[in-house]
Amino acid sequence: MAKIGRREMLRNSLGFSGALLGARWAQSLQASSIPSGRLTWKDSAVQTADGSAPATYFDAGRFTSLFDLLERTVIGNRSEHLYRGEIIHTNPTWVRDHIHEMKGYKFWESDLSTFIDTLISLQQPDGFFYEMLVDLQENPDNPHPTFVTEKFRRIDAANKVAWVRLELEADVEYLMVEGAHNIWQATGDLDAMKRRLPALDRGLRYCFTDPTRWDAQHGALKRTFTIDTWDFTYGVSPSNRRIDPGMPMGIMHGDNSGLYQACRQLAAMYRAAGEPDRAQEWEQKGADLRDRVNRLCFNGRFYTHQILLQPVDTGVNEEDILSLSNTYDINRGLPTHEMALKILDEYAHRGKEREPTDFAEWFSIDPPYPQFGPYKAGQYINGGIAGFVAGELAKAAFEHGRESYGADILDRVEKMVARDGAIHFLYTPEGKDQGGGPSGWSAAAIQSAMIEGLAGIRDEDVLFRRVTVSPRFVAAGIDHAEVCMRYGPSNAWMAIN
Repeated sequence: MAKIGRREMLRNSLGFSGALLGARWAQSLQASSIPSGRLTWKDSAVQTADGSAPATYFDAGRFTSLFDLLERTVIGNRSEHLYRGEIIHTNPTWVRDHIHEMKGYKFWESDLSTFIDTLISLQQPDGFFYEMLVDLQENPDNPHPTFVTEKFRRIDAANKVAWVRLELEADVEYLMVEGAHNIWQATGDLDAMKRRLPALDRGLRYCFTDPTRWDAQHGALKRTFTIDTWDFTYGVSPSNRRIDPGMPMGIMHGDNSGLYQACRQLAAMYRAAGEPDRAQEWEQKGADLRDRVNRLCFNGRFYTHQILLQPVDTGVNEEDILSLSNTYDINRGLPTHEMALKILDEYAHRGKEREPTDFAEWFSIDPPYPQFGPYKAGQYINGGIAGFVAGELAKAAFEHGRESYGADILDRVEKMVARDGAIHFLYTPEGKDQGGGPSGWSAAAIQSAMIEGLAGIRDEDVLFRRVTVSPRFVAAGIDHAEVCMRYGPSNAWMAIN
């Protein structure tokens, strides 16, 4: 496996100065294409003095302690569960949180696969996956199994575990592809990746064909009328997470950007597995979906929150609502570069506009609904300020030429975390902890912005065999940094100085 240097070599011999860490310096790194005198490329396993791989670290001035705190936060969401005599590691026990947090913990955890592979083993004939492990021994009164019909839950009394799929969720199958792609990238295990492909393929075909998921008229993934990717429906009791006749339905852009990314990731895995025809099929499905959704959902400034399939009077115009998945849309590649810039500029504009009332523009949604379920405007996901949006927004800004904006977001995050001694999931408009979810989700998103955005390290293949490096430390006023990223399961690593 190819690696770039090691920490001691970088410190002693490269002298990678701030001038070379420019915002627009980018190079796809291959053995024959390293700029002489900048980085040293090694095409065989390079070890530290004691023969081990170096640990992940991020030494960059004021961001060093931030990265360390974020790592501890993600680790704090880790848990172990015994199922059928095997240990399952979750981070945490909802698969979307587990996969979103994988953006961080793949750089130190050795086990990325047991939860995903167990969910694959439990895939249902329709093609859908469960999304949640409920440990009935630790949490016997967890209400989530009661929120759905029997079809979408599996009670395993012998193993004291329940498996649940909140029926209204439209994101589980495409997130499973993202998780499997991350596992393959971090492990390099081609055989295990091939074994997962049939289940991942069935899951995406379920998204494209099941009438509860797919809107044939518009050719897009649909869901009940929820706040972005959340799990309760407008006008329906939060204890009902089903899809019942007559419920309001809509097309939410974030589901479709996730499905688009999954098509591309599945295609990449099929191509690596030696199945070019399947790869081409999924590439085409993704390209067609992207075209349809961009025409349907982009309103000239950003993606409309929900394209409602029937009128619903909420007191807010859906075309005015900037919702959290706009940031994910950019990082999944749904908008063009020009569209992405418009989204970024909309966030920056609203940040200035909301300064008197909101401490940051990392909105869950803006403007919020007067009331959505039990939540008033500004409460929880109905207008709360999200740490995970800060991370995704910063990463998108770095990637699309708004480096100073990305650096400014990370600066504000660093100051906030230094003040509070913690990163939180959701904040009140005044900047107080609002709770409501795993802080590790926010932490991992910000780590990802630091790794792929600020340090500019992006793995374009597996095991860092082909890497794009585009450091933007200068935008943050940092003239020296040392960064090493190591995949936990394989010890494949690269470093820059």
